[in-house]
Amino acid sequence: MHLTTDRLERLQRSLSLALNQEWPKLSATQKRLSNLRPTPIALRPAHPSPLSVVATVATDGGENKLSLEPMQVQVVRVADSLGEIYFEDFIAQSLSPSEILRFFFQSDERLQRFIRYLELDWSQLLPRSDYQRSQLLSMLRELMEWAALLKLASQSPVKLLIRDGLLRSVLLTEEVFQRLREKFEKLTTRHGHLLVGVAKRSRVLSYLSVALGLSESFSQGEPAYLRVPAQLEMEAAPAQYRWIGSRAEGVPLMPVDIAAWQADRVGEAMSLLADSARASFPWRGYPQALVQAHEHARLGGLEIEMLQSLLLQQVAERDPGVARAALQLRLRRPATDRGDGGP
Repeated sequence: MHLTTDRLERLQRSLSLALNQEWPKLSATQKRLSNLRPTPIALRPAHPSPLSVVATVATDGGENKLSLEPMQVQVVRVADSLGEIYFEDFIAQSLSPSEILRFFFQSDERLQRFIRYLELDWSQLLPRSDYQRSQLLSMLRELMEWAALLKLASQSPVKLLIRDGLLRSVLLTEEVFQRLREKFEKLTTRHGHLLVGVAKRSRVLSYLSVALGLSESFSQGEPAYLRVPAQLEMEAAPAQYRWIGSRAEGVPLMPVDIAAWQADRVGEAMSLLADSARASFPWRGYPQALVQAHEHARLGGLEIEMLQSLLLQQVAERDPGVARAALQLRLRRPATDRGDGGP
């Protein structure tokens, strides 16, 4: 499509009119942020802290699918930074949301105990919106991750508990999330744990990034955090968010949630996070505990091959002819398609 002079002039006029309406938002946000001052993060002293740091992570949905068309299953694994695996299960993808939940909960005693502990019924997990229905497997991964974190919260010794992602949800129903908040508040208060959520990105950070850059709030280059006023964050956050924490922005700009009932321990939490992130790689400023948890939760090439072999083995027990045909088709596919990178 040709970009003529007339068309370019029309686009410039249209853009100018649109910016005339949006520009005041940037100016107003910059002005509001100019009144905020980052709080320096006190780095931990040489003597060890009484708090250990533990993070939990669930496998990413894009890297854990096994398929033998038209059959498709997904593997869900939840692990922590110490190498403990809490869940490792196959989920059939062809069922309806209610069928998946009913089938999965009937076969998993750990999740049954978790739901009983929350004093809920599995039917209360059923998605309420079209968006939640379309993200059911993501919701299951998130729920299992919360379950692992809650188990850690029920145990001594005292810990900094890190969630992979912020302390909020758009996938869980209101009843489930409210009950989670109540249980976490009770357990962290009883055992002295700190609860935080850390993400690599967020809508709020995107919303504030330009204004923060213009205000040079973090120009000193030293570890610091900035409390984001709730009203300002609500302007950027999706309306359906359910919250479990108050907000702060870490350095480099990384969104962090602190449990709302632990507002008096923000400095302690940020100091522990900064210490955990000193040697982080490849994400600068990302807590090392989360990096380790990601490694334990990730399904590597050899593991995928092993699980694929388990799939073929069970298919062979049901119909040897189907297994032989599937194996022949798999051997003919390029290694990049198989996902193993092998010959």
